[in-house]
Amino acid sequence: MLSNQEIKLVEQLIRLHDGKNYSVLQDMSIPPNDPDDEATVTEDMYIKMCDDIERDMGDIESIEPIDVLVRHDSKLTLWKVKYRKSEFKAFWGISFDSNTLKIQDVMVQW
Repeated sequence: MLSNQEIKLVEQLIRLHDGKNYSVLQDMSIPPNDPDDEATVTEDMYIKMCDDIERDMGDIESIEPIDVLVRHDSKLTLWKVKYRKSEFKAFWGISFDSNTLKIQDVMVQW
């Protein structure tokens, strides 16, 4: 089960993918162990991902929770997001630390 604070956190994170809030996204996330790791999202990668979402999907129309997988010290949340330009919904998988509420991982599929 997710608290109201956790729901707001996830919804804020999804809405931050507008290409304008990289620094806020960094503040919400757990820093990578190795900043030079190829999997680390740079500002350029973030902007490109946001541009792709806007081009292919448009603005957010709705955000619906699917499920939550509770782990010992984290939660993996699954979300269905509807965008205005597409009849398809996007799947978001977002995990965060249960204690700090810092984002650990984000996966988007549409």
